[in-house]
Amino acid sequence: MATAQDIKAFLKENPPAKKFVPYCYVSEQADSLTVYFEGDADFSERLNDHITLYRSLETNEIVGCRVKGIAGILKDLPNYIKVKGKNGDIELALLFFAFRGGAEQNVAETMNDLAREAADKNISLQMSL
Repeated sequence: MATAQDIKAFLKENPPAKKFVPYCYVSEQADSLTVYFEGDADFSERLNDHITLYRSLETNEIVGCRVKGIAGILKDLPNYIKVKGKNGDIELALLFFAFRGGAEQNVAETMNDLAREAADKNISLQMSL
């Protein structure tokens, strides 16, 4: 029978795989959407009143974001986009388009970066909310 020491030694020599899976989460209570493209340690950077970026501590690349005030956009989205995807999901990249209008150039470019990351990671949002 293996002892606690044996198990510790085994785990130290054979660490579990740490494969990060990109995800998004809508919090109805906070009226926000949180997205992570990568699992890097991060810091936050406030982009505007609605969007906070999460950047990698190591590379400064965008690894995620938080979008406040998402409920109204999700409610109105079916009026503008007809969803034909699997399970009624929409591509997350489309949500960032809503924040481009009237934005300063640097914000619009960041919205493009966020949309590109969401598309590259194939992240979708369930519209059953």
